[in-house]
Amino acid sequence: MSRAQALPRADHQHAADQARQMPGQWVLAGTYASRATAVSAALQVRTGERLPAYRPAGAFEARTELTQDGADLWVRYVTPSEGAA
Repeated sequence: MSRAQALPRADHQHAADQARQMPGQWVLAGTYASRATAVSAALQVRTGERLPAYRPAGAFEARTELTQDGADLWVRYVTPSEGAA
């Protein structure tokens, strides 16, 4: 019996750094095995809780997208003026 291939871990520091260099542009942070896990990570991106790469809270937006491989987590950096709107 073959095992399902493990997905690579999301590199949140790299994704946050990329997003900061391109404010307002969506960056793929990683692919998660389940939608629930991706949604949980998206909440952590928005709050900066448990994922310090995305601090301060509210500096990033996140969205998930279901794919054949699982659920993609996309992040983008928003400037303080965008986040306050």
